[in-house]
Amino acid sequence: MINHKIFEVLSTFSRKEMSRFEAFVHSPYFNKHKGVSILVAYLSKIYPDFHAGNCSKETLIRKGYTPKGTDFKQLALIFTYTKRLLDQFMITEAHNKQTFEGRLLLLKELRQRKCMKVYRKTLVKLQEEMEQEDKKDSAALQNQYALAKEADNFYLQTDGRKSDPSLELKMRKLDYFYMTEKLKDAVEVHNRTNILRGNYSNRMLDGVLKEISDNLKEYESVPVVFIYYKIFQLVFNDEERFYFEALEFMRKNEQYLRTEERIVIYNYFQNYCIKQINRNQLPFLSELFQLYQLQLKEELIFDDQYLSEWHYKNIVTTAIRLDETEWVRQFIYEYKERLRPESVENAFRFNLASYYHAIGEYGKVLELLLRLEYSDLRYNLGAKALLLRTYYEMEEFEALNSLTASFYQYLQRNQLMADTRKDAYYDLFRFTKRVAQLRFDLPYTNTDKLRQTLTKLQKDIKNAPIIFNQGWLEKKVQELDGKIF
Repeated sequence: MINHKIFEVLSTFSRKEMSRFEAFVHSPYFNKHKGVSILVAYLSKIYPDFHAGNCSKETLIRKGYTPKGTDFKQLALIFTYTKRLLDQFMITEAHNKQTFEGRLLLLKELRQRKCMKVYRKTLVKLQEEMEQEDKKDSAALQNQYALAKEADNFYLQTDGRKSDPSLELKMRKLDYFYMTEKLKDAVEVHNRTNILRGNYSNRMLDGVLKEISDNLKEYESVPVVFIYYKIFQLVFNDEERFYFEALEFMRKNEQYLRTEERIVIYNYFQNYCIKQINRNQLPFLSELFQLYQLQLKEELIFDDQYLSEWHYKNIVTTAIRLDETEWVRQFIYEYKERLRPESVENAFRFNLASYYHAIGEYGKVLELLLRLEYSDLRYNLGAKALLLRTYYEMEEFEALNSLTASFYQYLQRNQLMADTRKDAYYDLFRFTKRVAQLRFDLPYTNTDKLRQTLTKLQKDIKNAPIIFNQGWLEKKVQELDGKIF
């Protein structure tokens, strides 16, 4: 695709949208520039083939898809006008969809024009629709606040002597919306600092927490505020009860939340389960698997009909650890077509490699990993950890030691990864190398020395805060334990 902003947008259009844009440009009300009309007519004709052969500057001028005599400088101006019309078209289309924002703008325009009868009728209708809506999430709170603010502006413009509830409603909805956003931000900051380094400020959060804790009964009736309060407790307190409390409240009130909000909240639940699993709290494997199955069933885990490659990976990893290998194989192939085209090959190969590792076909693991592209940090880390485990199972100790040395250097060079994440991977490689050495020494070392080494290794693993793939590592240690008499 040719490198220009309009092509980035037009490539997302459906055929119907492209035709509507062409009609929009040909309307003399919106456009009187002949060059723009000629250009857009041509682009509509070749849609969706916006490649350099069709759309280069030379092609457009040489083949007459611009006014006669147009040079490169004039063509650049035509593109600028076209981009402005494209922006205007998208705004118009959004308003035509009768979005809340568009209707709110209509109210503002009617008020400023002092069309008070029409304004009152439009305002009452929108207020009634909002009262009938069963959603009580952050988007609903934001809309309720915006509408109350507009109603209060109308009150101030007309007659400020009569009693009107708009100001009180505006303040209350703003409080609820503000609390929700502060809690969401606090949770998100916590999650991001666990992955990447960064400094974030979340001032006035303490006031929000105190207000809610002092008035819990009131906020239980505002589901989105209370659920994020519960999630805040979950991520900032190391107690399992907060997970089950938050999940129970969510299940009872999720009908009040839009799909987008439910997806975000379930993602927090997933992250907590993964965190517990990384701490070797294995009951959370089943908990995580149930969350994934629920979201697959209700299509909550999809974005624009696509399954995230990272959800795909986490589902496979979870099911493998639960020994659901037949389910995993079916899932990998069944949901391959639901992945985004740009990520499907990497995701499919990596997860198929994980499946083959689970069933002991290590040669296929190596073959698939060699075809993997390591542009993403998560694939890089995951593939190296999988390769480490594969080398161990194949008793390729020289390759394992070489991989470990290069991985140490990789961790030292990476300045963006959070220290806790680095430590967890470092300990996986460090301890696996020690387990591999012990396994290699079995035929050549006396039992007392082996037992002493193994005991020290078990103690060190137990004292480590977090180790990625700890379940696998402990299983390998246990296998060695059974071989030393």
